Amino acid sequence: MKTILLYIDPASTSALLYIIIAIGATLAFALKGFFYKIKNLFLGKGFKSSSDFDGVDIIFYSEGKQYWSVFKPIIQALEKRNVECVYLTSDELDPGLQYESDLLKRKYIGNLTMTSVYLNKLKAKFVGMTTPQLDVMMIRRSKNVQHYAHIVHAPIDVFTYRKFAFDYFDSVFCSGYHQIEGIQKLEEKRGTDKKKLLETGFTVYDVMLEDIKKLPKPQKERPIVLVAPTWKEYSILNRFGTEFFDHLLKDDSYDVILRPHPQTYVSFPKLIAEIEEKYKNETRFKIDTNPLGTESMHQSDMMIGDLSGVFWDYAFVYSKPVLLLKTDFGTIEGFEGSELDYEMWEMREREKLGKQFDENDLPNISKIVKELLDNPPLNKLETLRDESVYNFGKAGKVAAEQIIDILKTIDSETSLSSK
Repeated sequence: MKTILLYIDPASTSALLYIIIAIGATLAFALKGFFYKIKNLFLGKGFKSSSDFDGVDIIFYSEGKQYWSVFKPIIQALEKRNVECVYLTSDELDPGLQYESDLLKRKYIGNLTMTSVYLNKLKAKFVGMTTPQLDVMMIRRSKNVQHYAHIVHAPIDVFTYRKFAFDYFDSVFCSGYHQIEGIQKLEEKRGTDKKKLLETGFTVYDVMLEDIKKLPKPQKERPIVLVAPTWKEYSILNRFGTEFFDHLLKDDSYDVILRPHPQTYVSFPKLIAEIEEKYKNETRFKIDTNPLGTESMHQSDMMIGDLSGVFWDYAFVYSKPVLLLKTDFGTIEGFEGSELDYEMWEMREREKLGKQFDENDLPNISKIVKELLDNPPLNKLETLRDESVYNFGKAGKVAAEQIIDILKTIDSETSLSSK
């Protein structure tokens, strides 16, 4: 008897594994969706979303209140053009539910699990959402929706998203060239259909710029250094603890504000308690726990960070320098970046934001801070912003125009097919 040996190369094995995972996840959530459909039928609630908003071509869906600033500038721009749309949310506290407009229909549809069936039965020409992994996780394509768009909620590289984040959308409203570049590389690698990759910009910046205009001019005696780290193990707080602030506070020519990531209080409460206790009598040091960091960013003159994406907002919107801890992001299985040998945009460009430091620089951190305060790279910041962000300050208007163009294309194709 002959023995037949089969060989599958590593790349094919990896691709096959991802396909199996995707199919498994899809089946699991399909069964869950069927369960909730039956449950709600018996409860008399039903899912009649296909007829809830008859006659409205545009629907936006938001997972939670934190994404309202993504949609708000687009909705406002559509409103100025007298275009009606719908805003669905899975968050009862979403400020979008309170937005007053005769051209916007709003609805709270429950948490993501309970509303998966609702979303899967939508009827519209265009559906835009910040939620990735369409047709992979809980949200499936509805046969009554002609175009699905992903609207980015961060100006970062797409490789930090989980796998198959964009594969089944018809278009992606991109914030900058790096997102288009990344998605194209993934399309080429996987052989998936080419999506419409739009040069939109980052709509959240529209909101931030308007908010800044309303803030009073900062009143302070000395420059302020804002420390805004991420919460994970490789963050400034977890790597250096109170030693970092001991060195930072050596120079008394500036004040310091620490703005910890909210998750730090959950994951590392002892560390935060230690910092609070040690510096409770230090008049030049305070901790900002406000829900929004707008006031701290507005008051401060520079930021110290690591891999928290907030430093891009700080540099681009406030045009202030950033001092960054050198951090190796590496590749994490299950994320888009693990599939390609590709240097992320965040890593390529971060040194242009100001300066970088590592653990060897810790004893001299106050000196590095003072040098950056005295010589901020403002011209570099503006150049990087203009290179990296499309339509800065007017992304909402551009997005609205792009949606209208998509609707025109749909109508044109429908008209041709009916002849």
